Amino acid sequence: MAFLATAVFSDMEVNLNYLLKRFNEIPYIMRIIGGHRASFVEELSFEAYNQIEPTLKPRDKAIAEATREILTIMKLSKPWHVKVEMLAIILNRLKTRSPHHFSKRKIERVIRNHPIVLREDFHPNTLKMFEETFGTISSARDAKEFFKQWIEPRISQRETEKIREMLKNELKAKIQGGGKKKEWKGGGGGSLGETELKAETESPSISLGEEPRLSTSLSKPYEKIPSSMMNEAFWRRYWYKSRAERTIIQYLSESPNLRPVWSVAKYPDEWYVEDEIEKLDIEMSLDEGPLIPEVTTLKWVEDPALQGQDVISGFVPSSVTVLDASESMSATHDIASIAAFISYLSALKAGGQTSTVTFSTNYVVADWDAARELKELTLSMSFDEFTVFPAFEVMRLVSVSRGNCFIVIITDGGWQNIEEAISLLEKISEQGHGVFIFQLPGGDYPDRIELIRRSSIPKIYKVDNPETDLQDLVLSETMRTYKAFLT
Repeated sequence: MAFLATAVFSDMEVNLNYLLKRFNEIPYIMRIIGGHRASFVEELSFEAYNQIEPTLKPRDKAIAEATREILTIMKLSKPWHVKVEMLAIILNRLKTRSPHHFSKRKIERVIRNHPIVLREDFHPNTLKMFEETFGTISSARDAKEFFKQWIEPRISQRETEKIREMLKNELKAKIQGGGKKKEWKGGGGGSLGETELKAETESPSISLGEEPRLSTSLSKPYEKIPSSMMNEAFWRRYWYKSRAERTIIQYLSESPNLRPVWSVAKYPDEWYVEDEIEKLDIEMSLDEGPLIPEVTTLKWVEDPALQGQDVISGFVPSSVTVLDASESMSATHDIASIAAFISYLSALKAGGQTSTVTFSTNYVVADWDAARELKELTLSMSFDEFTVFPAFEVMRLVSVSRGNCFIVIITDGGWQNIEEAISLLEKISEQGHGVFIFQLPGGDYPDRIELIRRSSIPKIYKVDNPETDLQDLVLSETMRTYKAFLT
């Protein structure tokens, strides 16, 4: 209702207050709406025009009466937010009289096809402006509503279909290449194939509670992602990324030695009074002459920086981000995904190679050369199945990477192939790759957690309170690796 009230206010304010007074005539758009009123907001707009210049008999008496009240409110000398509140009261009353205008499907159509135009829509990086606000939302329910109302209408259908097709092709490519031998090549320690790994990890069976013990060879790429899961992951991708970027920017802003450079000044442009005062470049403006607003005032037009901008000597470690999306992780999935994004984005902004893996019984992987959209979508998925760590896939990613890798694994540790997975990760660690396991609360797996704790992997964090500690711990480790390159 708040969105509808704001949308109605925006339309009436522009069409009936500003344009009508500015040109002393009803805007042409309001005259032509009557023939094809596609939405509830357009119905109100045409009825408002009909009230001013009666041409047709009202089709709906309730709407006609509500519109008369709306026109009265729009003429009041009140602050805009007071008018919006009053409009919401009228719309609520109209909903009681004519509920068919407020069905869920109709409201969703209004939100999708009738976005409220804001100042940010005239910025070259519109979505980035909205994501800055999106990143402040901590509730998944509120985030989903914000996405539907403010971000989704600004994403083209072509872009959505493009990402779906990219994922479909990626999954197909993985399935077709699944029969190839996966071989791990360490940095000087020879190679380790699947058969050899299985032989080396044979050990007496341990108790895994009520869950069955499964072989690593059962972990395969998912052949298909359900449409419902894709839709869920699609909006969560924007939310997780916004939350993670906000955390990283806050850290860099507070660092005494670093200044966040996530945009690059491209060229000067005129600065207008409606622009933010911080954007005004006084020194450059004075070079043009006396400081006259909108005449000699200049600002820099900026583009987002995809990677660090200063040249720094040294190798940027490649990043493998592995996220457990099994059923036992469902309670902490949002927190874990945001932490995974922190790791991934830090490496990306530093200029390192990145790959992402999300697993449950099977897994989805976005390879080193995959598009960023796929890597981010991968970290936004949740499968809620068994927990088989994709040991051979991590092995393959490490084997084809350039130099040492920074491997972040976020999990509750309930791997049903625990012995094979730990053996592999120990060998990867011995070859000089950094393996960091962040073990969250989840299922009851004391035996498996003990195996992880007793392993030779040097960096294992037991995160008892992920809500307050996980993101800071992941950020601390990623900054220790990539801080020098984030300038």
